[in-house]
Amino acid sequence: MKVFHYRGKEQQMNRIESPSIHIKSIEFKDGTSLELNPNSIVVFTGANNCGKSQILRDIEALIKERGADTVVTSKLDLEFKGELDQSYFHSKASRDEEGRYFLSGRVASYEELKEDWGNRDLCNMHKMFVSRLDTEERLTSSKTKKLYGGKSYEEINSINQVYGDNSLENRISELFNEGFNQDLIVNRRYGGNVALHVGTRPEWEGGRDGESKYYAAVNDLPLLDTQGDGMRSFASIILDAFTSNFPITLIDEPEAFLHPPQARIIGKMLGEHKIKDHQLFISTHSAEVINGLLDSNNGNINVIRINREANINHIFCLGNQEIKELWSNPIFRYSNIFDGLFHKKVVVCESDYDCLFYKAMFDAISKNNHTPGLDVMFTHCGGKARMKNVVSALRALKVPVVAIPDFDIIDNKNELTQLCKAFTITIPELDEKLKIIYDFINADGGKVRKLIKDSGCHVLQGDAFRAYRDLENIFMKEGLFIVPVGELESFNKLINKDKKDWVYAVLEKENLCEDENLSEARKFIQKIIEF
Repeated sequence: MKVFHYRGKEQQMNRIESPSIHIKSIEFKDGTSLELNPNSIVVFTGANNCGKSQILRDIEALIKERGADTVVTSKLDLEFKGELDQSYFHSKASRDEEGRYFLSGRVASYEELKEDWGNRDLCNMHKMFVSRLDTEERLTSSKTKKLYGGKSYEEINSINQVYGDNSLENRISELFNEGFNQDLIVNRRYGGNVALHVGTRPEWEGGRDGESKYYAAVNDLPLLDTQGDGMRSFASIILDAFTSNFPITLIDEPEAFLHPPQARIIGKMLGEHKIKDHQLFISTHSAEVINGLLDSNNGNINVIRINREANINHIFCLGNQEIKELWSNPIFRYSNIFDGLFHKKVVVCESDYDCLFYKAMFDAISKNNHTPGLDVMFTHCGGKARMKNVVSALRALKVPVVAIPDFDIIDNKNELTQLCKAFTITIPELDEKLKIIYDFINADGGKVRKLIKDSGCHVLQGDAFRAYRDLENIFMKEGLFIVPVGELESFNKLINKDKKDWVYAVLEKENLCEDENLSEARKFIQKIIEF
């Protein structure tokens, strides 16, 4: 992020409302549109290569030029506020001897720029209103910088801004301390440069020698320049995001170079950074960043998932009210379920040991079939009763979902109906089919019911078996895959152990792709792979 500093008399002139812009709505090439307010925070998520970073580039391009060639975004509805006057440019751009302004490679007169503003065409002025923070810049933007001197017009950066404002330095240091438990200290006695140091801020002892002793102690602290990528990246984000006066900020992968705790902290900081008429657009591949943003309880957050299919980027939005409802549920708040936003498919199991087995089978079959890189996430929900909540949330973001409940869900009509509802499965004859099944398993004193958990659909016969197969075919088309053998352990009954020990025994001793005792498990997993 770069701004320009001017020390002329015009800087003191009284101005009318300062010019500003914000995005009222975004239209995407799949026909989706998103309405925004001047304080919106929009988070773009999705699997690798789905177009998250491209959207940020599209937004910047369309702000610069309405008819720009873009990939994912088709149109922005911009609102312009305030009026340009010369004093605004004097504080933002340098001029030549003829009074023309230098703006991102363009030389233009005030009259030309005024006309552009009136035509709602920013052209090279866009960098006065938009800041885009890329991953490449973040390892350098917090490095030691040359101190601005005595010229009338000078290019300065966030470090120079902090140099001139003690209260801003303290604020930035507090934020940095939250992430690394160390202070971030501006060295104002570093020759002709401005440097940042990390450590414990020295005490100012006061008196005539206080300043020299203070900076002598600062100079003994490690330079930020010598620290790891994560620390430098974190510092760059807070410096650029919290010192800028841009109405629109675009941040690409704020989690880059950060460990999960710092990624969550930076997300929360960005969510809590409530500046009037400031929009924030973030592309991320980190559930921790999203969790941090949601921790901030900011009422202006929209989460967007991008699905890329056949070179078309499909956009799906989860609004703030939906986010609040999800975030109030401990299952989401304290689990890894939101990681599913960044995968092409999510498989929801009842327990973590179910996940362990199915994922191992999935990987083995995929490798054996030479179909690696399927980008599937396995997660558990703590029992089939909670499965509907996870499925509903992920489907709301258009994440393809598979659920694998044990067969005994068939014997619980309420849980089965709720899970079908989560998958938006509508079967007019559901009650009729279930009655046929229930009549069969309740016959003969309920002896068959006792076998369901261990044997699954194989205990059914005749009309009951046909009724189940009809339901199963419908369920599988939507992503509901009921364990056909009853429960996980029944895929190999030669191993007589509880689930935990059964899973470890299978994974340690069995050849998952060839063991004949796992043939039914392989058929079951193959159907999920093909879903």
